[in-house]
Amino acid sequence: MKTVDLASEQIDLTSLLRLAQNEPILLLTAEGQEFLLSEADDFEREVETLRASKSFQQFLDERSAGKSKISLDELELEIERELASLNIDSTES
Repeated sequence: MKTVDLASEQIDLTSLLRLAQNEPILLLTAEGQEFLLSEADDFEREVETLRASKSFQQFLDERSAGKSKISLDELELEIERELASLNIDSTES
């Protein structure tokens, strides 16, 4: 994977697309954001790129560390209570 730092390198879209034909391109903005440019039908390569992305892995870690987790049983119970308060039978389909 090639990295292009847009803060220090001026590159036009056509050139980026040419590069992306050969390998995924990691675009770094001056603000520190990261974007991935790759062929849309190259799923396996995209998966490998995301696995190697520190920022994507950090995003996943932050999501999994969230305190607002609820079990499926708790969610079902909450839905049942809400439906009961609305006088709706959840077994009706």
